[in-house]
Amino acid sequence: MRSEDIFIPVYYRLEKFLRDQILTGALKPGDAIPPESQLAQQFSTSRMTVRQALSRLVFEGLVVRHRGRGSFVAEPRLEHTKVWLSFEEEMRARGAHPTIKLLDMRTEPAEGNVAENLRLAEGAPVVVLERQRFVDGQVVGYEIRYLPEKIGKALTPDEISSQPLVPAVRRILGKPRTRLSLRVMSSLVRRKEAKILETRVGAPVLVREHIWYVDPEGPVQYGKSVFRGDRYEMDLEFTSSPPEQG
Repeated sequence: MRSEDIFIPVYYRLEKFLRDQILTGALKPGDAIPPESQLAQQFSTSRMTVRQALSRLVFEGLVVRHRGRGSFVAEPRLEHTKVWLSFEEEMRARGAHPTIKLLDMRTEPAEGNVAENLRLAEGAPVVVLERQRFVDGQVVGYEIRYLPEKIGKALTPDEISSQPLVPAVRRILGKPRTRLSLRVMSSLVRRKEAKILETRVGAPVLVREHIWYVDPEGPVQYGKSVFRGDRYEMDLEFTSSPPEQG
């Protein structure tokens, strides 16, 4: 051990060691992390300290834990950075292969948040789409979309079953969306969603709730997307504009 390392906490040195192993490719996605007992002996520390280091790597999304099996290097998360593009458009731009599977399509009366966010009268008909989202054959998300009936009924069978809705709505209205209201929150997956996402009940998920607007029509879609927390992340960058000179 170098003399300067004496003042660095053991959990940090262990965390850095494992992170470097993962980022350099010495440990690849799916590889097992050495057992806690082995790491504790290697770094002359306790298993509690090893767990502390692993917990920080789990939080970063670099490591996943499987009860009864141990810790493993996580698959890289899919990054969605250009929110103005649909998820599928950005994945295609990155060379990935996104696909969609239709789970349900129905028409129902708008109530509560749906009616409010689409600025419709309570009871007005809306078309509801529930779909599963995949990237390179792996399930990453579940979406539910509410559209005013005149838009939902104009969708083609192909747009309904296997296409992102951004270009579909653009085709129907003859213009792109002009505004997007977006809210992102963390949650724990419920039983129905866990089955769709092929994960355990209570696993962490990222929920995106959004409203699309087209001027002057107003809201043209309200919906939510639920993504597996171990396979998806959203990166946003904000810049400030300098004040206008008078």
